[in-house]
Amino acid sequence: MNTFDQRRQLRALKRDIEPRRDLWPDITSQLQPHTATTSSRRLPWASVAAVALISLLIGTMALRLPITSSMDGGVALQTSHWKPSDPRLTGAAIEFDAAESEIRLAMQQAPDAGFLHRIQQRTHAQQVRLERYPRSAP
Repeated sequence: MNTFDQRRQLRALKRDIEPRRDLWPDITSQLQPHTATTSSRRLPWASVAAVALISLLIGTMALRLPITSSMDGGVALQTSHWKPSDPRLTGAAIEFDAAESEIRLAMQQAPDAGFLHRIQQRTHAQQVRLERYPRSAP
């Protein structure tokens, strides 16, 4: 058998066969009732799940906010003590504040951990270098 015979046999296999009857009306009749009842039953559960997820996210964010006690016994959110004048350093100030609050929280949980004190000192030294950066840059 040569290539010509193989191609002729392949062409003979390629024939469209029409079904005896139209299949689409049966397919759509079976899909529509099932889809409508399923989606109408899922809608309330989806909204309940969305509300629960949003509540969980808000609660988690509220628990992670750094809180410090003020002198009058009230509670106040911790604010940044470094406000850079250079807008390029604003992100660094936010990161330093976050790192400082995380280190402080870790030190409350493990007050005898010396490595946390060293991390705090290095972080503070880096912040001091960045605070001096705009003044020393040309």
